[in-house]
Amino acid sequence: MIDQTDTTAKMTEDQLIDRAREALSDSSWVIGECAAQWTKKYAKGRTDADFGAMVGLSGDQIYQRRRVWETFGDVREQYQHLKWSHYYIALTWDDAPECLQWAEENQATVAELKAWRRAVNGEDLSISEPFEEYPVDSEVAFVSDEPVSVKDPSEYDQLDRGESGSREQSDSPATVGAHARDVGGSGSDYSPFRSGAGAPAPQGSNSEVAVVAKPEITPEQAIKRICSAVERCHKMLSPEVVSAFPELSPKLKKRFIKAVSDLNSTAARLQ
Repeated sequence: MIDQTDTTAKMTEDQLIDRAREALSDSSWVIGECAAQWTKKYAKGRTDADFGAMVGLSGDQIYQRRRVWETFGDVREQYQHLKWSHYYIALTWDDAPECLQWAEENQATVAELKAWRRAVNGEDLSISEPFEEYPVDSEVAFVSDEPVSVKDPSEYDQLDRGESGSREQSDSPATVGAHARDVGGSGSDYSPFRSGAGAPAPQGSNSEVAVVAKPEITPEQAIKRICSAVERCHKMLSPEVVSAFPELSPKLKKRFIKAVSDLNSTAARLQ
């Protein structure tokens, strides 16, 4: 079998650009790989925005794809059920390997992955997290040759809804691929925990979105997810956390004890 990475490494600059253009409608991985090779061999002071101008994407879009490839390109074959957007959202996470492994084992959506990580990190899931929009494989917009600034993914959380919406849009009406997202859209009724959360949130009436109902998980999948969450929570009970427990607020301590007690009671009935 021919190693495609080795083949890409031997390509000329024109071949890399042509290959990236051919992948616009179906593979962010290929674009990221080509951008990484171009940056390494041919950039000579030029930027992601310059490569994007030749391919037909913005500098931000090239930067996103290049960084995902450089970070996860050598391990993505280990996760057969994950989409490119799973890797993109985990790009700045220090616990990315563990999170991606959980998502793979449970075939979780991006929304479910983010919610699980918030839960194991002790965040209050009753408080909605800031809106965040991110690209997926099939979302590509052709742009003009005008240079644009490149932002690190860690800065995106600071952008408001309007800014994130405009980041991926172009003045040109020409687009390639369907505009689909694992999660996004508007409306206060959207939550990753509502029924049918595997489908995109409502888009505007003029958007073309393919909505696929999320299948119900099996009891086995549910138990696997619970096991992963409980095991992670147990690991978080380090000696430091245990020793500091008496100093926490009475309300928080009571909530913790009740949660553990309820779980134990339910587990006892299963035996």
